[in-house]
Amino acid sequence: MRIYALTTIFAAMIASAAPSAAQETPAPATASAPARAPAPASARAPDFDGTAAPPTAAGTTGLKVTPGLEMFAQYAVRWTATEPGQRSWFHLFEVPRVHGAITGEFGPAVGRVVLEGVRSASEGALIGVAGDSIVLRLREAWAGVKYSSWFVFAAGVVPTLTVPELEGTWRLRVVGPAPIEQTGMLSPADLGATARVNLPRKYGFVAVGAYNGEGYTNRELNRGKNIEIAASVHPAPGGAARPLAIFGSYVVGSSGTGLSRADRLTGSVLWQGTRVRAGASVTHAWGLADDGARRSLLVDGFVRIEPVDRLMFGLRGAYWDRDLGGVGDTVATLTGSVGYRVAQPLEGHVAVTRQAPGDVARAALPGSDFWELRLASRVVF
Repeated sequence: MRIYALTTIFAAMIASAAPSAAQETPAPATASAPARAPAPASARAPDFDGTAAPPTAAGTTGLKVTPGLEMFAQYAVRWTATEPGQRSWFHLFEVPRVHGAITGEFGPAVGRVVLEGVRSASEGALIGVAGDSIVLRLREAWAGVKYSSWFVFAAGVVPTLTVPELEGTWRLRVVGPAPIEQTGMLSPADLGATARVNLPRKYGFVAVGAYNGEGYTNRELNRGKNIEIAASVHPAPGGAARPLAIFGSYVVGSSGTGLSRADRLTGSVLWQGTRVRAGASVTHAWGLADDGARRSLLVDGFVRIEPVDRLMFGLRGAYWDRDLGGVGDTVATLTGSVGYRVAQPLEGHVAVTRQAPGDVARAALPGSDFWELRLASRVVF
């Protein structure tokens, strides 16, 4: 699929009041600029008396914004089964993630822009931009309102609700994305709007979103819109079980020019602690890859442990039945990792992944039967 790049981005952001009350929550969708500077008590409005305003008001308000950067770099070696008893191998250096962010808050207003570096053409495409350069596109671009600590509304290119919750609990995106994103069941961001209400006494949140439904990487292809409803409940927010969360979401929607059904039901049990973060999740999909009649099931489990400061261990396994109406159309994936935080902004990881498809999936997904070794680093400011 051809990826369309946005190489010039104009952003103007004004942003909001006091930060919300702390509670056990997943990390943000991207960790770029995780800490925001306090908003000034007041700012003088620009004076255009007797003159025209500039073509864009970006940078003219005198308000403070917070820049941020998150980048993954890795070296990967993959051994892929080509024929029974035979394997080919390939290795490369790559940058799986480059995020540059600007976040602003003032009064009840909040806004954020995240630029993402990607290859200009997807795998299998014959033509890219300037060969196949790494170019920029929008990952987030939204403006919204934050009322006190309990209500947030955002519109634009917004983070969705399910993928960020699971990925933010995992907190090892540098090791691998959430399977629900990797399989294409759900996107981490989309064009639309979200509203979120934080429950009192840190009991969790409820949220709703409305999107185009094609993800942030594609243009809208039909008149249908996707609705996502999600809720997270912490049964015991005041005790030792504070990190325990029960999360559920439902997406009703469509995809492609044919308005193919694309509904998703997800249920998860999560542990969002400091030293231990873990989760088990099941997603049932009605409709997959523009086939509205296909039903699919994804089971995902993970654990991240930091037994002592700076040392991290991760384990994640997923079982994906691509077609519940068939036999052998399955993909099993297991990833293990060990990492070390050299300094607060910088960490390195060694990860090993084994992916084993069933017979039908092996034929439908060439290259899906492999072993992979990765040396990955992450830096965030």
